[in-house]
Amino acid sequence: MVDIDLLVAALRKRGHKVEGIFKVPDNAGDYEFVVDGNTLNLAETRQLLESEEPK
Repeated sequence: MVDIDLLVAALRKRGHKVEGIFKVPDNAGDYEFVVDGNTLNLAETRQLLESEEPK
């Protein structure tokens, strides 16, 4: 199960503007996020957070 509130908090903590979260049909990836004006699916949202992790 995905903790959407945790993802949104992490995005906002890193300075992103989360404008909306939409539940989509199961065959479409579960959720879409509007982040900084861009619509991202769950996998793309995770990639965004992972790309900003300190190495």
